[in-house]
Amino acid sequence: MDELESGLRDISAIRSMMERASKFLSLSGLSGVSAGIVALAGAWTANWALHRSDAQIPFGEQGAGDAWLERFLVADAGSVLVIALACSTFFSVRMAKKKGYPLWGPTTMYMLAALMVPLAAGGAFCGVLLFHGIYGLLPAAMLVFYGLALLNAGNFTFSEVRYLGVINILLGLTAGFQPALGLILWAGGFGLLHIVYGILLYAKYEK
Repeated sequence: MDELESGLRDISAIRSMMERASKFLSLSGLSGVSAGIVALAGAWTANWALHRSDAQIPFGEQGAGDAWLERFLVADAGSVLVIALACSTFFSVRMAKKKGYPLWGPTTMYMLAALMVPLAAGGAFCGVLLFHGIYGLLPAAMLVFYGLALLNAGNFTFSEVRYLGVINILLGLTAGFQPALGLILWAGGFGLLHIVYGILLYAKYEK
């Protein structure tokens, strides 16, 4: 019996070592929670600006809109991205130090490459939409390309990331068919969904 238990422990240890070598395990649930809170703040700011402006950028329609409002919304989205990335980096570094996981290595590079290719393509496509004044499809494009990025990156980290990606893709497609709900769905995908995902991830892997 003792030999069986010892063998099971050895198998578990080997499996853990292989998982560390093949997956990025420093992704903290608190990263998701903080990113979700930042996204909700950004969505609230965008909604406030849209209602304060006399020349609103109409979701679901094409139009030049107000130049100041356009710059404000782009700056708002950029700020959300930068702050969310900073929070994610902070919590991931903290978790790596706490658990003794390597923060940088081949697996990290593979995950970042899988993540950045769809994100870069999505950013370029959003630039095309801005150039043509098609503001109503921006939330849909952001959600779909972000979902594809998570689906890709999920191969190199926790499997839950893939589920998050699939749901974001579905929300993005819904926003494409219902552009008037774009900002609400964007807040749901980048905000509420990240908070729920982060809490679940924290409870399962960190707590």
